[in-house]
Amino acid sequence: MKGIQQISSLRNLKDIHSVGIRSIPKAQRSSYLELYVLRREKDRLEKEIVALKKRKAAADRQLGSITKHIERFQHEAHEEQKTKSPRGAPMRLPKSMAINY
Repeated sequence: MKGIQQISSLRNLKDIHSVGIRSIPKAQRSSYLELYVLRREKDRLEKEIVALKKRKAAADRQLGSITKHIERFQHEAHEEQKTKSPRGAPMRLPKSMAINY
């Protein structure tokens, strides 16, 4: 089952503020209420940006670590190829046996 993070289209939904839909008609709603709602939305988005920056930093660190491991293993594999035969075993002559018919 997919979580909220895996559903890509869920993040791109327009919220009520960007669409301009309100349950209370403009004549009845207060400017203070409007300010309160918009500030709450602004705070939520700022917190989300901070969380995304932290996740990006963690992903960058992990990517750097994996890149270092890949480079190290590639170097080790290259060194092994220089010292061993293609199959990984030392080269030696095959044994032969004469067969008389």
